[in-house]
Amino acid sequence: MSQKEGVEGIIGKSLEKSGERVIEHLEKGEIKEAVKISKELSTFRLKDILGDFSVEKIEAFLKKMERERAVEVLNEFPEEFTGDLIMEMEEDTVHSLLKKMTPSKVVDFLPHISEKKKETVLTLMSPEKRKKTERLAYYSEDVVGAHMVEDYISITERTTVGEAVKLVEEAPLQMRNTDYIYVVDDKGELLGMTTFKTLMFSNKNRLAKDVMETSIYSAELDDPAYEVAQRIKSRRFKMIPVVDEDNVLKGVMTLNTAADLLSTEIAEEFVSLAGTIGDESFFTKPGRAIKMRLPWMVANVFLNLGAVTVISSYEATIESIAILAAFLPMITDMGGNVGIQALSVSIRSIALGEAQFRDIFISMKKEIAVGLVNGLALGALFGTLAYLFEWNVILAVVAGTALGVNVLVAGIIGGSMPFIIKKLGKDPAMMTGPVLTTVTDITGISIYLGLSTAFLAYMI
Repeated sequence: MSQKEGVEGIIGKSLEKSGERVIEHLEKGEIKEAVKISKELSTFRLKDILGDFSVEKIEAFLKKMERERAVEVLNEFPEEFTGDLIMEMEEDTVHSLLKKMTPSKVVDFLPHISEKKKETVLTLMSPEKRKKTERLAYYSEDVVGAHMVEDYISITERTTVGEAVKLVEEAPLQMRNTDYIYVVDDKGELLGMTTFKTLMFSNKNRLAKDVMETSIYSAELDDPAYEVAQRIKSRRFKMIPVVDEDNVLKGVMTLNTAADLLSTEIAEEFVSLAGTIGDESFFTKPGRAIKMRLPWMVANVFLNLGAVTVISSYEATIESIAILAAFLPMITDMGGNVGIQALSVSIRSIALGEAQFRDIFISMKKEIAVGLVNGLALGALFGTLAYLFEWNVILAVVAGTALGVNVLVAGIIGGSMPFIIKKLGKDPAMMTGPVLTTVTDITGISIYLGLSTAFLAYMI
């Protein structure tokens, strides 16, 4: 073991013990001692620990902490859970936390509290912070305005380079780390942008407008948030300025926000494949979860009637050779699994902006190549296993062929269908999963039982 690994191991064990001690003190109601030890732990670890305790314990713990750190811990919780805490906490505790909470973080939990509590929260805020919060809450979740922050530095066109450098050096830490400095006119209209590096290597007496870049990307308040996030990712920006219809600078969308949006979108796409909705989380109430999931399960029942119909039409064939029914699950499941693999790649590519509808043929070409090789390999394997079960060459060939062809078809459908559904303006994850499963089931069953019927005389 290296010296570095040894040190890391010691630190890890120490932090683990600190976490256990915090839990012990909380269980005993020794809040002051728990808070003292908690200084050794990250806010993320504290979130995990506090999540297992009652609202009363969490509130008491946060009240004993430094206000800034208490807010940092609160911000680690999921929005729904934060809303539940705010609903149960005493008014003075909420007031204390709100003083250090940014408007964007307040907006996150507002949808998860009652209207009465929402008005209380807004009343407890300073007039300036309330105005910012209400403005952010005004925008729908899918537009840039709902996701912009005001952690940026702007200067007027008449500001000198020396004055700008001093302004940056005196700015709060979260603003100093932005790197970009925006230049505006007297009305607040965005004129251009410069960087701290540019300022440092420029003549201190020059005006900001003389060292700014005018050809910059900007987003409007009502632009789709997800598309702007994709632009930040693809162009490798640290942030993008957000302007209103008059080109007045209102805020910025940061790289961190863009990453959160993109990761959330991808997570929701994959959650949708299972017949649920991305809005559901661990803290979603059972009643709401049922409303989200049940409609898709009902839809799946009717979609699967297609496969049932196909099987019932080959009832005589199955009666003649009962073992045929035993191989059906393998053929349908393999098609579904392969289809989901191709589907996941396509949806991820669409979600990240890597591929568009025009790339559908590239996806199909790839899946055909992959499907032919995988179909031959899996078909040969399954055919061999089928032969070892019944020692029937014709049955083995039929089973292997059916599985191989289904693997090929499933890959093509899974790889191309998301592009088609996206082009139609629908959610590819929501619609493709159930449809893909049904199509691959029907395809596999039809090929398998169709070939079995055609060669029935040779298998009996």
